[in-house]
Amino acid sequence: MKHTTILISILAIAACGGKKSAPVAPQEPEPAPAPVAEAPAPAPEPEPAPPPPPKAWKATAELTPVKGQKIKAATVTFAQTEGAPVAIGSTGWFEGIKSGKYHLVIHESADCGVNAAKAGKPFAATATTEIGFIAAKGMDALDVGTVEGVSLDGDSTIVGHTLVLHDDKKGKPGKALACGPIASAE
Repeated sequence: MKHTTILISILAIAACGGKKSAPVAPQEPEPAPAPVAEAPAPAPEPEPAPPPPPKAWKATAELTPVKGQKIKAATVTFAQTEGAPVAIGSTGWFEGIKSGKYHLVIHESADCGVNAAKAGKPFAATATTEIGFIAAKGMDALDVGTVEGVSLDGDSTIVGHTLVLHDDKKGKPGKALACGPIASAE
């Protein structure tokens, strides 16, 4: 029986292949899936374009003395920036003008004539606007400052009308001294 046991053992070993199976190499774990790329952040909104600069207008009126007046001609200047009142000044001065109060009045017409008679009545859009100044000895330029109620743009523009220098008669415009058409200076 001893032989039988040996024989069964040999057969069992042979049936199993007689060899020990080689150890299985450890499998490497599958690589982790690549992280899902996050969607790129949206580009920042572009900054809005800066607003355009405000519009600006300029005009001039070459005031020449009316017939019989002994004052020098001067150019009255008008400047306006969008949304602001009109600034009124001059280049040059009315040499020979006496010290006192005077008025600048915008008239309907675009022409003066020799004695300002063609200037017509005061321009309705500025009829209630006072553009007064005081002349004093030694002045060499006019600086009225800013004036509300006068515009260099739009339906009520003074461009194309006439500017008349009047003397003062009891606080109101009196005799015409100088006159000139108001033209755009752009």
